[in-house]
Amino acid sequence: MKVNQNISAVISNAHLHRTEDKLAASIQRLSSGYKINSAKDSPSGMAISNKMRAQIDALDQSTENASDGISVIQTADGALTETHAILQRMRELSVQAATDSMTPADKEACQAEISQLQKEIDRIAGDTEFNSKIILDGSQDTRVYPSIDNRLVSSSIRNFQTSDEVSAANYSFKIIQAPEQASMTVKNLSGGQKVTLNGATIEIPKNATDDEIYAMVRDQAELVGVTVERQGTDEMKLTSIGYGSDEKIDFSVVGSDGSSAIGTGGSSVTITIKGVVITSAADFIDKSPVGKDAVIELGREGSTLTPAGGTPVDITEGFSNTATYLSDGQKVTITDKNGFEMVFKIDPSQNEDLAKMNDALPKPEYIVDLEVTDLGDMTLQVGAHENQTIDVRIPAVNCETLYIDDINVIRTGGADKAMAALDLAIEQVSKVRSRLGAYQNRLEYAVSSLEGTTENMESAISRIMDTDMAEEMSEYSNMNVLDQAAISVLSQANDLPQQILQMLG
Repeated sequence: MKVNQNISAVISNAHLHRTEDKLAASIQRLSSGYKINSAKDSPSGMAISNKMRAQIDALDQSTENASDGISVIQTADGALTETHAILQRMRELSVQAATDSMTPADKEACQAEISQLQKEIDRIAGDTEFNSKIILDGSQDTRVYPSIDNRLVSSSIRNFQTSDEVSAANYSFKIIQAPEQASMTVKNLSGGQKVTLNGATIEIPKNATDDEIYAMVRDQAELVGVTVERQGTDEMKLTSIGYGSDEKIDFSVVGSDGSSAIGTGGSSVTITIKGVVITSAADFIDKSPVGKDAVIELGREGSTLTPAGGTPVDITEGFSNTATYLSDGQKVTITDKNGFEMVFKIDPSQNEDLAKMNDALPKPEYIVDLEVTDLGDMTLQVGAHENQTIDVRIPAVNCETLYIDDINVIRTGGADKAMAALDLAIEQVSKVRSRLGAYQNRLEYAVSSLEGTTENMESAISRIMDTDMAEEMSEYSNMNVLDQAAISVLSQANDLPQQILQMLG
């Protein structure tokens, strides 16, 4: 027995400290609910759990991102529902205006409503927004930059609509013939003549002045799809409003004696078509002014495009060998297998070179470079890591992109043209809505997938981090008993030196 060193107490105290440490750790696990409360509890488990927690938080945010994307699409589709209804109403008005039981005033009323509906389509396209982002004006779609000789020509080659299968790349085509309006000049119209223009008859009074003759022709021409521009005192230029092979100018003029007044002598009416003077009515029939559709040549990948009298250009990227094109006036549609489609408009009125290319000699040709980019697409982050995205493209849906901006049911044949144009517009809006529906279905599946992944990740991190309360309670009870036992034994060990006093006594 020793006084200075109570080995029994030291041993009991050491066991008590270890028991209290384990008891404190058990209490911490029970109170926090976590099995790992500090790095010392499980260094590897702490590292794994932190990475998993970051991924779970990112998946939760990605789910919200995908849900926001669904809301964007629903907003766009809701607006296009009204656009569809407007197009149906416009077509109904076109059918109504097509019947001859309608008076000119009735047709003007139909046109007035159509004009207002056109403005509403453009307003919907310009004002529909989500979180301050306009979504139907084309700003959420792929950007295409056309250029000729490194000069951007986005005003004269525009209105691009591309399918999802058109990848970001450089494409080229050669304009062989720009779309053209039917055009002619008329000189020496005089009083007493009867003019027929595209089926409409204009009887000129005998004493009519040049100003009166111009006003009569101008007003009547507008109703038959022709614009009239005064070139001089007794000369005027007639031009079809539209472009393409469907546009023409039928013209005849007879004098007071009922014979044709087309010719070059005396007071006969002089007609000039593309610089060629028409000398007789028969000659006019042979050279009757008719518009032209655009003619292009596609630049095939790995091929060469050579403009007339120009330097050959090697095409490194471009359309495939199976791509084809169709043109309808100014509208050009390029299609290929697997859903590839590119639609655009060539507008010579916005480009001096294109406007003159059909009349110039030697005949010029222009190579257009199209740079299709990924810019503009609405990119939705739907994953926990970089590049886990879904690109959503919402094209512009306005009167110009639907090719219904020049509808006029008052003109002769205008109602029939309007019906055809509106049928195509309705089909185009249906395609856009179908695309949006496909995006929405994909995003809904993405949300379900993200939620399932999050659930599984939460289960995995729970196995690493969460306390098994039943098991830990057993450990706590055990440590609690041992703690009390150690305290009791330590108390008895502390009493052992007092027994020495009995020996000394």
